[in-house]
Amino acid sequence: MSRLFEIGLDGDRSHAVEVARHGDSATLTIDGRNYHGSLRPAGDGYELTLEDRTERIWTYVSGDTVWLHGFGVCWAMSVIDPEKNLATAALSGDLASAPMPGTMINVGVEPGDAVAAGQTLVVIESMKMQSEIIAERDGVVDRVFVAVGETFDRGAPLVSLELIAEPEED
Repeated sequence: MSRLFEIGLDGDRSHAVEVARHGDSATLTIDGRNYHGSLRPAGDGYELTLEDRTERIWTYVSGDTVWLHGFGVCWAMSVIDPEKNLATAALSGDLASAPMPGTMINVGVEPGDAVAAGQTLVVIESMKMQSEIIAERDGVVDRVFVAVGETFDRGAPLVSLELIAEPEED
């Protein structure tokens, strides 16, 4: 059995993390890359083995942040609540969601694509009618949630956008 998480690391962009347990060990898939390892209690911390390297690690929880110290580095991690993020994104125009149940007919964008307000993101079919779902604002495609041929319910997330980074002034 595996579980999927979204982890924020040091206030940076979030990372998709899937944990699949196999008895006393586990496979961590972080942003699509697999790491095989195990974790066991050791004194006031833990002993973490990833691939062929074993290190002592310590954790400290403060509110919604987990501080992890190991491998000579300290990280601040937070588990991101995807439902809360989707609700916030929908209110800000960062999320294109399904106005009705249907099937994905065409995906015109992929993660990393810059889009302009009014640009078609995807085409859906519902009740034998095709509808274009457009970007409400300029942005960069962060994620496409539904593939061509997949069905979805009303309100399902279809495409999420990030803001376009403004050039830094000298």
